[in-house]
Amino acid sequence: MMILRMMFTLTVSFLVTVLPAQGRAAGMTPATLLLVHGYVSDPDGWRDSGITGILEANAWQRGGTFVAGVDGRLHLNAIPGNVPKRYYLADLPSEAPLGYQAELLEGMISQLSQQRPRALLYAVGHSAGGVALRLAMVRRPNPGIQGLITIASPHRGTESAKLAGFMAQTPMALMAPFAGMGTLNRSRGLYADLTPEEPGNLLFWLNHSEHPKGHYLAIVRESGPLLAIDPIVSSDSQDLTRVQALGRRAERVESGSGHSLEARDGNLIVEYLERWMATAMEP
Repeated sequence: MMILRMMFTLTVSFLVTVLPAQGRAAGMTPATLLLVHGYVSDPDGWRDSGITGILEANAWQRGGTFVAGVDGRLHLNAIPGNVPKRYYLADLPSEAPLGYQAELLEGMISQLSQQRPRALLYAVGHSAGGVALRLAMVRRPNPGIQGLITIASPHRGTESAKLAGFMAQTPMALMAPFAGMGTLNRSRGLYADLTPEEPGNLLFWLNHSEHPKGHYLAIVRESGPLLAIDPIVSSDSQDLTRVQALGRRAERVESGSGHSLEARDGNLIVEYLERWMATAMEP
């Protein structure tokens, strides 16, 4: 009799706890997330900042890393898994012009859409990576991205790029490789792309072009004491609501200081993605 009671108790416990949990997991909205790093950075920045750890603590599983070969072809170093929410890392040649980076991102977005056709697709870009993502979305008629989050991205350009571009045209550029600053010469095209927007340049065209429907969020570094502000990109330039083509369609939230990725960015990413996914499932 005691054994029968124990078996009954275990069966009830299984029905009450395990099966509903499995049902929730099975009914969870499938979603794909693409993480794009910024200038002179790499995919490790998402891990080192603690962001991927926060994603994984919220049921996001790593799906792999996209790498561009020397021939320009994309390779996905995939990680096996079959969970509803998966994130992928992009390993871009960050010194390349924005147009080339956007072309690679278009290929990644296309592959993810084909591999997970039923999943909602979102993207997060840090610094120049956020601008490259937006360029890819505008150039591609139907990119399939339901939401874009940018972190400290120079949407309206940056004086730092303008200054670096000027330096690259001076005799200083000849000495740069010997001082460990070879990136100065390799990044000339990128500097030109990220100079403050004005009629005739890339950012002016991008910021006045029609953007796909979807969610847009800019994580803007908080203004504060001199040592706390972003020394690379002004807060106004990071603000998507100040982009002519978006305006009130975009959202902004102030968080963190400086220009680097921070763990708190991960919390905001999770918060907004869950909010957007819930909206997408509404009838």
